[in-house]
Amino acid sequence: MSGKHIITFALIGLGLSVLSILTLDYWLAPKVIASESSRQFWIYITNLGSSGWMAVLVILWWLAAFTLGKSQPAVHKWPTLRKKAALVFAAMALPGLFVLVVKFCVGRARPYTGEIGFFPFTPGSAYASWPSGHTTTAFGFAVAIGLAFPPLRWPLMAMAALIGYSRMVLETHYLGDVIMGATIGTLGALLVYNWLRPKIGLKS
Repeated sequence: MSGKHIITFALIGLGLSVLSILTLDYWLAPKVIASESSRQFWIYITNLGSSGWMAVLVILWWLAAFTLGKSQPAVHKWPTLRKKAALVFAAMALPGLFVLVVKFCVGRARPYTGEIGFFPFTPGSAYASWPSGHTTTAFGFAVAIGLAFPPLRWPLMAMAALIGYSRMVLETHYLGDVIMGATIGTLGALLVYNWLRPKIGLKS
């Protein structure tokens, strides 16, 4: 992705997020709240966007590739899989850390608080709505895994979109938060993966 395309992608994502904040978010939020009968399903979906299990999965993947690489040094796929695991971890984690800083600086109140607006530098989860961290992680994971294993790209992107929607129906985020989270997760994963790939000697 060229520098021009990166800037264009970022501006489109930011523009759509701001447009949603100004025109859609507060109107849409009460209309998509999950019913009591479906709430447990959406909680399950939203938990798929937790960075915890993703991090554990990638660390176990790295450890398995490292161990098998030591016991089978003639098999060339193990070093490649180990490098891919490291790339996926970085491409998922760094955008997530960036979003934590942005959340604190922006301080948008979550839908469930009943408050409307932004309260910069306010501590606490209740004022950490924009961007959506779960959506950032889900899209970062999907894009990074998709780069490492292309056949998995679209199923994981669909999962990430569903996770983003779950954040809205559970009253933890607005549409604008989800749009920005998807933008940062996607773009961040692409940038980190492509930047680190040649540095650790991974050809594809």
